[in-house]
Amino acid sequence: MKSRRKYPRNTTQQDVDLYLYDTSNNCQLTGRVSASISDLSSQGAGLKFSQALINGQHLCYAALESDTIFVTIVFQPTDDDSKNMTILLARPVWFDRDMEDSTMPFRMGVQFVDQNPPAALSVFI
Repeated sequence: MKSRRKYPRNTTQQDVDLYLYDTSNNCQLTGRVSASISDLSSQGAGLKFSQALINGQHLCYAALESDTIFVTIVFQPTDDDSKNMTILLARPVWFDRDMEDSTMPFRMGVQFVDQNPPAALSVFI
């Protein structure tokens, strides 16, 4: 079967936090969801997480159907220095459920959309 990926993926295991964020009013829409990056490329990532519905918002579909709502991926610094925190905005590309994984049954592929998120994203620090 021919691979349809534009960029090679690297398998990784990185814990991150996910939020929904609305850029039209610089507002965090949901609380934090713990997630894990399962694979990473220069343009996107594969994520696994335990909860898809947060504060009445679906983590994938709320962002998928909007031009202003994005999935925010927050990489926590390993040295407890919040200045080293990396925050990326992403748009969901696909969503699936892994029925064999009871811990993190939800999977989502995202495409990175902004290398320099708005300064208002400091709410995650």
